[in-house]
Amino acid sequence: MTTQNNSSDLSNDTSLPVERILETILLFGIAVFAIVSNGLLLYVIFSKRNLHNLRNAFVANLAAADLLLAATDIIYQAIERIVIDFRPPHASLCYIILLTGVLFGAASVFNLTAMNMVRYISICYPLHFSHYLTLRRSAAIVVFVWIAAFCLAFPPLIWRPDGVVCSTTKPSGEHFVSEVIYMSSEWLFWFFIPAILIFFSYYRIYAIARSHARKISALEVVQSREMPAGSDRANSLREKKAGRMVTILFGFWVLCWMPFFIVLTISKFKSHVPAILMRLFLCLMFANSAINPIVLTWYNRELKEAIKKVLCYNKQRHSIANGDARSMAKGKTTSV
Repeated sequence: MTTQNNSSDLSNDTSLPVERILETILLFGIAVFAIVSNGLLLYVIFSKRNLHNLRNAFVANLAAADLLLAATDIIYQAIERIVIDFRPPHASLCYIILLTGVLFGAASVFNLTAMNMVRYISICYPLHFSHYLTLRRSAAIVVFVWIAAFCLAFPPLIWRPDGVVCSTTKPSGEHFVSEVIYMSSEWLFWFFIPAILIFFSYYRIYAIARSHARKISALEVVQSREMPAGSDRANSLREKKAGRMVTILFGFWVLCWMPFFIVLTISKFKSHVPAILMRLFLCLMFANSAINPIVLTWYNRELKEAIKKVLCYNKQRHSIANGDARSMAKGKTTSV
């Protein structure tokens, strides 16, 4: 995935200024929300001792990748859209954006995959979780995620000339084979392998959740000797909740990433893709960095409560400060 290359093509289109402004506002909005939400998530995890555990370490790693992607590639895309005929001050900036865009984007996907596998282990093997996932192994996984992301991001910098990196998504003729191999690798490591692992883990989690719900429902029937209808309703609610979690987490990821992969591949090797589709799917892909912290917090009660406390505490401090200021102003007026 080469978002920087793609947006350079878009900067040469003849879209109306209003459209460019609206797109810039959308990109800046996504970037600001992703930076604030992921930054808040990182602050809460590192400041609250009760959140210092292995699972939240992966959450923090994912939040860091999404924050860095928003602070670099998404903001660069917004600047490129608002400035007509934008040209970077030096070609090296194109290579930096290309590297960071793929690096942080891949790290986000790989972290999401690692988190899902950790969740799978914790649910499928709860008694052996601490043995399977030690602190050293968790640190090794985090390091491996960033090394793998860098290995996926670095190769295009070797063969792509300035003209390709800074102005077009079309591969040069002499490097066509390299581009085909690289794009295939992106599909494999960025989409297919994570999709298979995530689907497998959540399928197993969902199956275990259904099994546990049925066992609990059966125990409730035996202990309370109530009519089966009530137990069936409780069972159905539990299954729907588990299914909703799977659908939201996995569905958002596919929805945000797959469309851009498809149009990028078509535009590179087949035919021209309408600019509005490229821009739409680019924004949709970037939106995943803003959606991730919402989904992660919504299904993590500890994180949700910690964030509420931080926000309420800051709001309370602000109210107290305003009250003190008004009291001082009133006192001065009275003395006068």
